[in-house]
Amino acid sequence: MEKSDKKRILTRVLIVIAALTLLSCCFLGSTFAKYVTSANGSGTVAIANWDVSITNTGNGTYTFDQLSPDKDGTDTGTHSTGWVQVATITNSGEVDATVTVTGSGVVTTAMVTLNDKCNETVKATDQYRDYYSDTSLGNTFKIEFASDAEGTPLTDTTFTLEAETGSESIYARVTWTTTSDVMDTWYGTYLESITVTIGYTAVQAEEFPPTV
Repeated sequence: MEKSDKKRILTRVLIVIAALTLLSCCFLGSTFAKYVTSANGSGTVAIANWDVSITNTGNGTYTFDQLSPDKDGTDTGTHSTGWVQVATITNSGEVDATVTVTGSGVVTTAMVTLNDKCNETVKATDQYRDYYSDTSLGNTFKIEFASDAEGTPLTDTTFTLEAETGSESIYARVTWTTTSDVMDTWYGTYLESITVTIGYTAVQAEEFPPTV
């Protein structure tokens, strides 16, 4: 037998041995594997719904009555605009909400517009410096909040709306308190308007599951 024939026979024998080895490994692997038990499952957690709506009256533009001082006051009179509904806040979600109504309770120079009569000559006077100040304006003009048109005061400007049922209407007015007739006259002469800015914020007030 020639060398080439011997080499071919040896190659075939090696291939057969390799195939038998792989086959025996498969049998051994399936026969001697470790015990394994598997299972699959799924869990679902419901998300507590957050649904607080804040509806601004008039798309957030509120119109108050014209305001003047009390005509019968003797340096102590108080006069106010009518109550105006400025917002309705409703909690339709599944979580209690803490609502805060923000808006300075007193008027400042940043909220006041002067008319054309208040020229540079007027601004150079002591009256301008005394009357057109945060202190004087704050003592004279105030912003008040209520929960109805009758003026029932809000217990607090921060309150809780219960889940699914909580609703609160917000009313506001501006009050003019006389501190002196001279100051009232100055304001009536030189103030054109007061712009009241009111904000509302609702935040989560409870959690699920509750913290022990």
